[in-house]
Amino acid sequence: MVGPDFGVTVFAATLTTGTCVTFWVFVCTSLPVPAFVVGAVLFLMTMGFLVLTATTDPGIVPSNRGMEQAEIDACAQAQRTVEINGVTIQLKWCRTCHIFRPPRAAHCSECNVCVERFDHHCPWMGQCIGRRNYRFFLGFVNSCCLLCSYTLGLTCVFIYRVATMDGVKHGDFFSHAMARAPAGVAIVAFCALILLCVGPLACYHYSLVCSNKTTSEEIKELYTQSNPFDRGVCGNCNEACCVAIEAPRLQPRALVTEPLETGREGLIDASLRDANAGFTSTSESYDGSPDGLEACSPEPDEERDDAPARHAFTRVVPSESKGIN
Repeated sequence: MVGPDFGVTVFAATLTTGTCVTFWVFVCTSLPVPAFVVGAVLFLMTMGFLVLTATTDPGIVPSNRGMEQAEIDACAQAQRTVEINGVTIQLKWCRTCHIFRPPRAAHCSECNVCVERFDHHCPWMGQCIGRRNYRFFLGFVNSCCLLCSYTLGLTCVFIYRVATMDGVKHGDFFSHAMARAPAGVAIVAFCALILLCVGPLACYHYSLVCSNKTTSEEIKELYTQSNPFDRGVCGNCNEACCVAIEAPRLQPRALVTEPLETGREGLIDASLRDANAGFTSTSESYDGSPDGLEACSPEPDEERDDAPARHAFTRVVPSESKGIN
C-alpha cells in the first residue's frame, strides 16, 4: 500500500542512492575498505526504513460511505465523548468517511482517509505517518541522520587530505579543494543541507515520543494541561518503538469483493487502542443512550425495514489492573 505521492518517494530514494554512489566512487576508493562497508550498511538501513514507511498501512480506519443521507445527518448532529484517565475527549464526526473518529485519529486531506494516531502527512514519503508506520518513520529519520553525518565526516577528511597534499597555504585551501575534489565538495554541501533539515526534525520527534504526543496534537496544542496517553518516558518510548504492530483494519480484498458490506463497518471494537493499557473494551448494541463511544454502522437493509436504525458501538471501561501514568 502506497500513498498518492509515491513518485516523490521514488525521487527521494533516487537522490539518496545517487549521493551514496558518488561517495563510494569518488571518496571511498581512497579510504580503507571498512569505510565502504559501514557506509553501505547505513545506506541499506536508510532505504529499508524508507520503503517500510512508504508502503506500510499507516492505520487507515475503514470508512462507512454506504450510509443513507438521513443517518449521516443524524450522526453529524450527535455528540459523542469518551473519558480516558479522567480526561473527557470529544469524538469528531468525519463528514467524508462517515465515522466517529477514534481518539487521536484525524482525516488526511492528501490521502482522503482517516488515520489512527495521525501524526502528519510526509510529502517525501508520499504517505501518512500514523500508528502502524510511525516507528519506521523514526528509523528512517535516525538512519538518515547517521548516513549524512558519516558521509559528511569522511568526505571532509578526504577533501582535507587532497587539498593539503602539496602543503598549500590556508588561503588556497578552498580553491584546491574545488579543483581536486569537486565531487567531494558537492557531497559535503548536499549532506550538510540534509542534516540541517533532518537533524532538528529528529530532535523534535524525540520530544514527541517522550511525551507521547503526535505532531498534529502538538500543533493544535491538545492536552496542554494533562495528556491522558502519557505513560512516562520509558512507557512512551516502548509504545512508540517496541509494541507489536497490529494487523491493518483495512482489507483491500474485502473492499473489492464486498464494497457495501465493508463500507458499513465503521469503527470496530479496537477503536480506542491508544488507551489499551488502562482500559478494556466491550461491544454492545446502541439503544439510544448517549453513554459510551458509538460508530454509526447500520444493520443490513433486510433487518431494518420498518424498524428504527440501530448502531454498534464500543464502550470503554476503566481497567482496575492497569492504569496510565
